[in-house]
Amino acid sequence: MNIINGFEIPAGLRWHSCDDVYIPVNCDEQFHWVLAVVVLKKRLIRVYDSASGSRRKFYSGDIKKLSLMLPTYLQDSGFFYHSERTDWLSLDAYKDKETGNLLEPKHPFLVEYVQDIIQQGSDTLDCGLFVAAFAEFFTDEIPIQSNNFRSNYLRSRYATLLWNYDSEKAEVGYVSDNDDPSKPRSHFTPPNHDALINLE
Repeated sequence: MNIINGFEIPAGLRWHSCDDVYIPVNCDEQFHWVLAVVVLKKRLIRVYDSASGSRRKFYSGDIKKLSLMLPTYLQDSGFFYHSERTDWLSLDAYKDKETGNLLEPKHPFLVEYVQDIIQQGSDTLDCGLFVAAFAEFFTDEIPIQSNNFRSNYLRSRYATLLWNYDSEKAEVGYVSDNDDPSKPRSHFTPPNHDALINLE
């Protein structure tokens, strides 16, 4: 509930001020990840699975649990009272078709497994890379193509972005972005910026 209300996450963005929420999901404690996009206005979870065609399809029990628990968490967090941006109670997706009242939490979110998206090779373990790329593409409103996915380029790009982020944090002495106990840092030597390669 704290995450829904914008607490305990770096962005501090409350769900009622978003259209979509991106959630990386580990499938049934296996070594496979998918991206679940919660489309709040449609009361829908769209699942993007990069291995649905090349390996057995992962119809995750965790996705089902998410669809079952979201209605309760939204109701208990006061989500529906925040109607400045969206009048949630007026949306058909949240109305009981018989009574016209707000659906009770016992009704799970709908789940849709997206078809015809780029797939990872059957001999790779790139599902985490695909989840990160899917989230980035959606955030930047870039359509996901069914081909021309450059795994090596994206892997290098994300590694560079993470390294740069860590370097910037170390340069200013920033240790942690949460309430975990501070960890001692080893001595940091700033890199020679002339030797860096920009991968934009």
